[in-house]
Amino acid sequence: MVAYKHLLLFLLLLPILAFTLLGSQSVEQPVYVYRQQIENTGNLSSNKFGNDPVMNLLGRTFDELKQLLGEPDEQGRSSIDGAYNYVLYRFKEGSIQFCSPTGLDNNIVVNIIIGPGQEIYGVRTGMLFPEIMAILGTPDLGPELGINNIYYMHYYLGETNFQAPEVLISFSSVDINGPTQNIFIKWEAYEHYQKDQLQAAR
Repeated sequence: MVAYKHLLLFLLLLPILAFTLLGSQSVEQPVYVYRQQIENTGNLSSNKFGNDPVMNLLGRTFDELKQLLGEPDEQGRSSIDGAYNYVLYRFKEGSIQFCSPTGLDNNIVVNIIIGPGQEIYGVRTGMLFPEIMAILGTPDLGPELGINNIYYMHYYLGETNFQAPEVLISFSSVDINGPTQNIFIKWEAYEHYQKDQLQAAR
């Protein structure tokens, strides 16, 4: 009888414990709360891997990011590999940087840099090229040696227009057998999307 009461008490406390743990996790990891809520913005066509919450941030403005994720840990302007404005969020698992080329109205996210610990489509920065291929399949390009003696592997998403994919996802590593350093995402078709929007508005 005593054992039955203890079991009953445990079963009653279990949902409260689970709620408490999930609640504290949500505070520490706001990106996962966001991932549960996000809807497709409609900016990007469907792709062969299916939707991913981080991918759906392409096309968002910096103001929208702040509404979804809160104030960034860092923001500013950089001239590395071209001039762009950026906001950077640090999470328990790692960082994500959102970039917008200077001169664009509303700082629209065109590039995303996923740092160590973060993931997209179930692939984490730091994985080896073969581990990534085991999840995402055969890449569209690479892995091969590129500029600055860095190895790159690319996946193309969406439709190809003017010999460019709609979205490029690039993994890089200093060693072809070593861990990847970051995941770089670029909305290659943004300029064409912008022109279509302007024509539709006329």
